[in-house]
Amino acid sequence: MISLVLGATGQLGANLVRALLAKGDEVRAVVRPSSQAITLQGIEIERRPGNLNDLDSLVQAFQGVDVVYHAAAFYPTSQFSGDAATAQALQETNNVLEAIRRCSVSRLIFTSTLTTIGFPTTTGRLADETCPFNTAFRNNPYLVAKAAMEEVVLHATQQGAPAVVLNPTVFFGPYDHTPTSGTQILMIAKQQMPAYIDGPTNVIDVRDVAAAHIRAAEHGRIGERYIIGNWNTSQRALNQLIAKVAKVPAPTFAIPFPIARFGSKLGNWASRTLLHRPPAIPVFFVEMLKHLQHYDCTKGLTELEYPQSPIEPAIRDSLNWFREQGYV
Repeated sequence: MISLVLGATGQLGANLVRALLAKGDEVRAVVRPSSQAITLQGIEIERRPGNLNDLDSLVQAFQGVDVVYHAAAFYPTSQFSGDAATAQALQETNNVLEAIRRCSVSRLIFTSTLTTIGFPTTTGRLADETCPFNTAFRNNPYLVAKAAMEEVVLHATQQGAPAVVLNPTVFFGPYDHTPTSGTQILMIAKQQMPAYIDGPTNVIDVRDVAAAHIRAAEHGRIGERYIIGNWNTSQRALNQLIAKVAKVPAPTFAIPFPIARFGSKLGNWASRTLLHRPPAIPVFFVEMLKHLQHYDCTKGLTELEYPQSPIEPAIRDSLNWFREQGYV
């Protein structure tokens, strides 16, 4: 079995590569020439130069591949508008789909996100795969681009694309070299989070997400999406657990979302206009938090039977990796 990983240098991709090697697959990765690939140091895999904006490079890399794991879906920065982010995201996604078609790849596992799962209309019901995406933040580059990518992949399955969509919740674990969810761990460990936005969330070990990807390639139904999550909790309880692992005081002051969003907009303006540097906390990230909720993971657990490991070891392993790399 030849498996190709897009986004192999990222946190999920690096864990997925290791899981595929442990399974016995021959692993290929598309790696940009400029990538330092520190998360793949010491790992023997086939590396092909390429870029999601370069269709020819994808076609060359996909030749002879059985399964493509797309864990490199477009992640916008604050410089993108919703329309610009969507255009870039769709260009990259359509390139992947075309390369899949030309190379007759048997399965595409597309990593989406939890924010494309909409809110349930029935009070007391957990969000599941039947809840369509909806947002009040139509210019949020992350929210609209991620939804557009997922939609085009699912639509492509109606024309024969062999794709399965996974919607991981917030994941923690090692190899988060450009910290995303791990930022929360770092800020608490450094005692740089005096306040937080409370609300529901769901978290999972990144290695369980990697295992779910492999299970999806084996048992996932084409044209379906699967929520991959574990612990339904609150930001307050999660912060307390992170603080316990880091052996520091937990943040105690919760900020209402409207105030946090206004503050982030003010901070973004000051960063761009006065400081001429990227904002520390982009507005689009704060708006994303409003989309976090509790999820019903029954479909994925039943059909894919992925593991659900305790969260505390994932946080500890994440923090240990950060310390080894000098982040803390």
